[in-house]
Amino acid sequence: MGVNNKNTVLIHGFGFDHRTWYPLELAFEGHEVTYLALPGFGMDQQIEPYTIPELAKKYWDHLSEAGVDQVHLVGHSMGGYVCIEMMASQPSRVLSLALIHSHVFADSPEKKISRTETADHIRANGASGFVNKFIPSLFADAKKSEGVIKQLIERTLQYDSLAWVYGLLAMRDRLDHSEHLTAAQFPVLLLMGEADKAVPVDLASKQALLAGTTSLHVYPDTGHMGMYENTQTLIADLVRFYEAFSE
Repeated sequence: MGVNNKNTVLIHGFGFDHRTWYPLELAFEGHEVTYLALPGFGMDQQIEPYTIPELAKKYWDHLSEAGVDQVHLVGHSMGGYVCIEMMASQPSRVLSLALIHSHVFADSPEKKISRTETADHIRANGASGFVNKFIPSLFADAKKSEGVIKQLIERTLQYDSLAWVYGLLAMRDRLDHSEHLTAAQFPVLLLMGEADKAVPVDLASKQALLAGTTSLHVYPDTGHMGMYENTQTLIADLVRFYEAFSE
């Protein structure tokens, strides 16, 4: 397998699909991009229970079959959790790691309970009620982003309720990978929102101290969806990140 230092893997967040990367496409100009889909969302319509480690292995196997060895990993939210698991399982294949509104820590006991209760609610009542509350909560200013939120809700309501359930349970059961980030021998980029309710900013500061070569950017007036809320700044920071160590 050949090494291409512009092989970049993009993994979207929970409830979304590869189209959430479109606003940031200029950041990956000149990169050979691979979009990977979370089960049940977007390009992957297979719906069955899974774990984050199983998903990481599936993705590495897919990349190996495609002849791709080393990659730049980029993950948003839950996609970041999968990138972290991929990093932990095969660190020698990772050229860099960019986490957008994501973190390396396991769920707290309270968060685990919340995810279980939400999954049970969706099983019993469907995903519509959850989605209509969940999507607006990801934005710092829901009124300002009303048009985008409406489009995202329409899009996400197309997915089967079980995709939401299995995603919640996979996130609930994921492992803490603080030690693996501490041992990272590659550049790490952390892009976080000051008003992010899903990934509080204190987690950003905490994980920024772990890896040796880490760039942290915390954006004011930004929630969990920086690709829509602060597009140009995210693009600029991603471009600078890759320029700093690319040949």
